[in-house]
Amino acid sequence: MMEYVKKYKSQIDEGITTELAKRLEEVREISPHLVPIIEAMQELSMGGKRLRGILTILGYEMGVGNEDENKVTNLVEIVKAAVVMEIFHLGLLIQDDWMDRDELRRGVKTLHTRYDDSHTGNFVAMLAGDVTFGWGMEMLSGLELDSERVNKAIGVWGKYFTRVGYGQILDGLAVADEESLLQILALKSGEYTCVLPLQLGVSLAGGDEITTEQLGRYGMELGWVFQLRDDWLSEYGESEKTGKPVGNDAREGKRSFAVIYGREKLENEIARHMELGKKYSQGDPRLEGLLDWMATRDR
Repeated sequence: MMEYVKKYKSQIDEGITTELAKRLEEVREISPHLVPIIEAMQELSMGGKRLRGILTILGYEMGVGNEDENKVTNLVEIVKAAVVMEIFHLGLLIQDDWMDRDELRRGVKTLHTRYDDSHTGNFVAMLAGDVTFGWGMEMLSGLELDSERVNKAIGVWGKYFTRVGYGQILDGLAVADEESLLQILALKSGEYTCVLPLQLGVSLAGGDEITTEQLGRYGMELGWVFQLRDDWLSEYGESEKTGKPVGNDAREGKRSFAVIYGREKLENEIARHMELGKKYSQGDPRLEGLLDWMATRDR
């Protein structure tokens, strides 16, 4: 699986670098005051796992199977869709850091902390996130693929963009009951992190309903493994690797799964969702490899 990730990660990284360089030149023509914001976004974009981009490509490959004669040609456009997912993710991270009052992301200063005036930092972070969402729509609509498939993919993107917004609102409201916590995790991790990119790729491939449904179920389980491991790293990981202070959620009173239930139950839940994910993977080594990667990653 890591060979598969390595194969496409470099292409996604290059695509992100190219897109943000293009946006930097775009704002240079508007105002020099915008330039530091895009430069900060370039810095914050470095070093990610590119999970969402990888899943977009994987969803596409599973959707077309081995018979599509245009698969290789279309892959150039699918990598662009993968870049959309990663830039969308960058925007959400910027807003999430502001909401959580985090000062570090991937070992560098978060966007809102780069301003002496907190109000300025807050609205810059909010609007910088919004800007990435506009870029994403522009990029998706410009894909040189079948227009019906592109329209369907835009609909998928809009649906899950809305649902992660619902999850962010619930998270910001700090609703304390268990049902709300699980709903937040489902919306922000299961659906947004894994189901969305897989379904985006399948839509662009014109995949059938059976493949779409299978990947949706698998994506939710992968999302649970991803988020629960994220909670584990937040409480029990190493700051040098995660790029964020360990134990921050507990210190700030944030009700993560790890804070509420503790290490043993957290690790049991990761194992349970891994087994469910493998059930839905139907033996595909790429899907099983992703589950193993998400369950054991150290950052």
